[in-house]
Amino acid sequence: MFCMVLDFLDDGAQRLLLVLCLPLVDGVFATLLVTGAIQTFSDAFNVALTIFTGAGALAVLYSSAENGREARRMVRQVAPFLLGGAVLIALIAPVFASIFYMERLKYATGLAIIAIAAHILELDIADKFPVPAIIVTGMIVSVQTPSAVTPSLEYVVPALGTTLLAATVLYAATLLDVDSMDLDYIRRGGALVLCLIGVSQFGVSVPSELGLAVLAASVFISLRKS
Repeated sequence: MFCMVLDFLDDGAQRLLLVLCLPLVDGVFATLLVTGAIQTFSDAFNVALTIFTGAGALAVLYSSAENGREARRMVRQVAPFLLGGAVLIALIAPVFASIFYMERLKYATGLAIIAIAAHILELDIADKFPVPAIIVTGMIVSVQTPSAVTPSLEYVVPALGTTLLAATVLYAATLLDVDSMDLDYIRRGGALVLCLIGVSQFGVSVPSELGLAVLAASVFISLRKS
């Protein structure tokens, strides 16, 4: 089915969709939903701007589109598939809470998010910690004897809200002049925000507004330093 979706899109939109769907495929988003990491608007906005609409998605968008109009067309093309994928993950997410110890899974989620930050920064050590392997290992050590699994719609709203915010921010990003931006600063800021989200999974108290402030500052600096 996913291959059929890719065939429907042009090359640029395919690359953008693949980058946007990574959090859905590797289990990070489902784990964030069930561990309570997306409860407030600030939480959703942080995840939307870092896990989904991060420097990777912006880089693909800006490099694949020749102008703003084409970039906006790409976002409109991939948004329905992203939202549909998020709903699917939200429906599956309750299974996680029934068969895993959430406290243990939180640690794996934190490590996975920090690993994503390392990949964004292109650190050599990142290759030694693939995100899917961290998630799978965390699931293995966190598994418990499942009770009766009851489907629930409780994660649909935060999942839709988060991905809708991601698509909206990505669409708004097409209005910026890429030639006036230095993506290195956005990449570093996004990686720092990911680290903040990651350490919060270990029980460290991190104000949700701090992530927004860091990302906003990185965007501002990227414009000032160009």
